[in-house]
Amino acid sequence: MEEAPKIITNALECKHCDTPHDEASLFCHECGYPLKGTEEDVAKFYAKRVMDKRKSKDAEKKIKSARTTLYVIAGIIMVFGFFIFLSSKDVTALIINIIVGVIYIVLGTWSKYKPLIALLLGLLLYLTIIVITAIAEPKTLVSGIIWKIVIIAYLAKGIHSASSVNKLA
Repeated sequence: MEEAPKIITNALECKHCDTPHDEASLFCHECGYPLKGTEEDVAKFYAKRVMDKRKSKDAEKKIKSARTTLYVIAGIIMVFGFFIFLSSKDVTALIINIIVGVIYIVLGTWSKYKPLIALLLGLLLYLTIIVITAIAEPKTLVSGIIWKIVIIAYLAKGIHSASSVNKLA
């Protein structure tokens, strides 16, 4: 005959996070621990926490990769600005490229604190630059298309990871 599941009860504090609760609570309002759950419920709680932590670590790696992409974009834009300046002596193009490069450096730094917003803004800025340059010179749309796709893919992967980290928090 199957034995009934053993019920785990707790008088005043959560066994996981020590948050006080009342006797009627089924779950800890702080961490979600099943206060009056079975041993199986408790095992599921800990298994879910382990899986969420693993997902978070994977997402952090992807966000770091996207952050690096923001820094690389900054470097490429600044170097490109210097090449334009050296070939055409166009100071305006140099200044614009340096400003955009600095914006990407700031976004890269900010992505440590607000990765989703920083990566979204980085992608939006990158797409805006592509559109503006394509309007000014349509040939630029296809030149370097593979690099553009790779950069957009890295930023999109980082955005996806940052959104999954936000869901876990």
